Amino acid sequence: MTAPNQMKHKLKVRNVSFNFDKVPKHWILNSAVATHFINSMHIVFPEGEKFFIRSVRRFAKDVKDKELKQEINSFCGQEGIHAREHQRFWEVMEEQNLNPNRYANFLKSTAFSGKYSYENASRNLLNKIKSGLGDKFSLSVTTALEHYTAILAQALFIEPMATNQNIAPQMLELLHWHASEEIEHKAVCFDVLKEVDDSYILRVSGMGLATVLLVGYLGLGQIYFISQDKDKSIIKMPIEAFVLLKTIVFGEIGIGLSKHLLSYFRKDFHPNDIDDRHFMENFFKDKSYA
Repeated sequence: MTAPNQMKHKLKVRNVSFNFDKVPKHWILNSAVATHFINSMHIVFPEGEKFFIRSVRRFAKDVKDKELKQEINSFCGQEGIHAREHQRFWEVMEEQNLNPNRYANFLKSTAFSGKYSYENASRNLLNKIKSGLGDKFSLSVTTALEHYTAILAQALFIEPMATNQNIAPQMLELLHWHASEEIEHKAVCFDVLKEVDDSYILRVSGMGLATVLLVGYLGLGQIYFISQDKDKSIIKMPIEAFVLLKTIVFGEIGIGLSKHLLSYFRKDFHPNDIDDRHFMENFFKDKSYA
């Protein structure tokens, strides 16, 4: 189930382990505001990746396409390693007295594992309305979030500020690796959703909730880690916030979001319509683990 404008690409599970020694506390532009925005991703991503795996695996048995079945396995393998590597960075955050586990527990209980969490409450309610509807909606939310990660991945490669001078090199390597694999597997969940239920309403409604969840938990995480950071400069924070906002809104991130996010609402949209695979190929061509 490949979009006609891109060649089929076999997914590869790369068992990478990153070295987080000597990562400074404010590892992006020496800015607490920018660093803690991404630090919140280190908490959201592991649980989010596990949710993606659960969502797509529920439908693996219903997929008839043999290549897509194999892609599901590779997708789950890649996402599992993403979760592991981001969670490994929690040890560094703990050493920096940022208390990552506290926010992680809040995220789990409200979004995933709690009785009244989004995942459990919405699935149970929708499954009661129509058998399997809750599971399909979880897959729809996953598909939308995968679109977000693919857009952000492309923006990372284009963003002029994303250099070793501005970002701790080992952290930039982590982000580029993750971004490359997000581009590599960006169509898997979309293709599964299309095969099990090709409803346009289902697809776009998942995007609505995905946006609320992503913005909400990343924003709360940023606020939480800033509150935990005893080394932040109160005087510098307004300037740091302005720089981050300017980068997100008017930089490559904002341009990418505005350009590609709306394309998701086209009825004939497919993730492979966006030509970004060269970023992934260029990144991996010199990597021993690729």
